[in-house]
Amino acid sequence: MATNKRKFGFWSVVGIIVFSLFWVALLSGNILWTSDTPPLQIIDDMDNQPKVKGQAPSSFFADGKATRDPIEYTVPRTGTKYDVSLDEADTKNINTVPATPEVLARGKNRFETMCTPCHNHDGKGNGLVVQKGFANPPSLVRPEAIAYTDGKFFHVMSAGQNIMSSYADKLSELDRWCIVHYIRVMQKGGTVPAVSQSTSSSDKQTTAQAGTAKTASAQ
Repeated sequence: MATNKRKFGFWSVVGIIVFSLFWVALLSGNILWTSDTPPLQIIDDMDNQPKVKGQAPSSFFADGKATRDPIEYTVPRTGTKYDVSLDEADTKNINTVPATPEVLARGKNRFETMCTPCHNHDGKGNGLVVQKGFANPPSLVRPEAIAYTDGKFFHVMSAGQNIMSSYADKLSELDRWCIVHYIRVMQKGGTVPAVSQSTSSSDKQTTAQAGTAKTASAQ
């Protein structure tokens, strides 16, 4: 009789442990979960922290915007402040960066890094985020885009347009002009020439001088 009690007690403990582990695994989502609701998290480790994202609405501020505008009469500590309107873009944004092989290679690199998620590698607007359901941006190789001035392309990258936000904080002025040159290559259906070792250093110096001159004139 005593032996049976000991066996019953042992298997009871085992059953309680198995039952507990089952519910822990079920509620944590580690085994079959038949609901679309998120699993119960006792400690969510900041997976679901309260925050707002860029261009999202927010009830915290009076204007309802999560993204805050720069404080009036302030300037960034690095770079320059872009204050050109769309109407002024053609006359105030002047491309002084030469379309050297180094510039085109740099523009290709920056375009593929920052622009292809939406615009794709061919500039036609079917990037990976679009394939995931994001709005399709206009093609950069359509006739209307070909008619854009360099200054207008620079303006769109600097100030944003429609659902595209500004990239002025992500791309320097020089990088934006390099991308403009690369877009022109795509529009003509061409390819970026290879940069040789002999021309690389001189082109880098020319590009850096053009970028410095542009920044100085903007300031």
